[in-house]
Amino acid sequence: MNFNRLIVILSICLVIKSQVVFADLYSATVAYQNKNYRSAYNSFEQLAQLGNADAMYNLAVMSLHGQGVTQSKPRAYAWFMLAGEFGSHDAQQTAQLVLQSYNDPHAMTDMYQTLQKLYSYDVISKLLFPALTPNSTPSLSRTTYVPPKYPDEARRLGLEGWVWAEFDIDDNGNVTDISIVDSHPKNTFTASILNALTHWKYDVTTPIFNRSLTYHFTTFKGKQYDKSLGAQRKEYQREITQHIDAAEQGNGKIQYYISQWLNSDKYNASRLLKYHWRDDNADAALLLAAAKNNYPLAQYKLATSLMSTETSHPNKLVGQNWLHKAADHNLAAAQFRLGLSYLQKTESYYAPNKGIKWLKRAAQQQHLRAQLTLIKELIRNDTASETIHKWINKARALDNDHPTLLLYQAQLAPVQPAAKALALKAKKSALSRAWSTHQIDSFIASLE
Repeated sequence: MNFNRLIVILSICLVIKSQVVFADLYSATVAYQNKNYRSAYNSFEQLAQLGNADAMYNLAVMSLHGQGVTQSKPRAYAWFMLAGEFGSHDAQQTAQLVLQSYNDPHAMTDMYQTLQKLYSYDVISKLLFPALTPNSTPSLSRTTYVPPKYPDEARRLGLEGWVWAEFDIDDNGNVTDISIVDSHPKNTFTASILNALTHWKYDVTTPIFNRSLTYHFTTFKGKQYDKSLGAQRKEYQREITQHIDAAEQGNGKIQYYISQWLNSDKYNASRLLKYHWRDDNADAALLLAAAKNNYPLAQYKLATSLMSTETSHPNKLVGQNWLHKAADHNLAAAQFRLGLSYLQKTESYYAPNKGIKWLKRAAQQQHLRAQLTLIKELIRNDTASETIHKWINKARALDNDHPTLLLYQAQLAPVQPAAKALALKAKKSALSRAWSTHQIDSFIASLE
């Protein structure tokens, strides 16, 4: 995939428009062309930390000309050499030209070796590049399935899209505590997924936490598709071309969207996109490209896929590193998942204090499952009741009758009658949601 460099003039109208709040190759190049050199340099430097070869190439160009940074041929040489390590043949050739134009080769070598400690292929690939194609989350058997209803208005307009949901499964197999990570178009299909998931049941005997699901809403209908595509091919082709151009020019969000479309062959757009990306693993390659272009949702999706591998697999640590990147972007779902990961005693990165810190950051963003997990950990650590009640109150502002919150309040109650009353209220709420009452029943039994 050839992403753009500074010598390319950008002239593209994106179909998907939004304010860019992170550094990707496209926005950084726009900043450069607007002569916001310092901003562009900082953005390219962020991308270089993710192993983005074109960003390294651009840092070399800016160092060579003193744009956004003090002019320095040794630094330019070092960045060109690093870009070459990541597969840029042009960069390797340019590095040699810069070397020949400078009278102190030792300064060149010293600078290259200094930057190599942080940006070399060996360093970054071990941290961020998957050893193998990301694994799928192990499948679970569903005992009850209600298909999400395709909204009538969306079907009439020919709208397609997806919803990325996360949820827990209780010990009776019921889906609980659903949260939406992403949806496209925004909120069009969300209600359909929420309504369907509440009726799903899985064949499990122990709780499953933080299950991830991306459900695709597509209107693909075989011959009907061929007929509609024939009528709309010109318009589709124009929009698809714009998306392809945006992806090639390093727009992380568009790369992420295309990876989602390529993940299913039943989108109206999928067949046309696959004329350009013919590789069966193109969706995974584009997801990694979007992650390297600093798009938080891509980083999080890549992380969750990689972390589904066995504990000893090298991809697990790579996933943990991408999870950090997404969490640093203030993505609450990633912060929650990162907090959970640090609480796993079987993992090499087990660090409960870090786990609590990240849970708090997600909880402060009103992430309910983060709040529930945080409260559980604070109770386990014998934290002051005032602090625990503060978090319980925050969580109840999102779900006042949540069974688990009521159970936690019962466990903290100072006298038995109050504890039993709260526990009975928790059980009533759980039954109304068709959730398991095993934990609540055990607590009530302990009071008698």
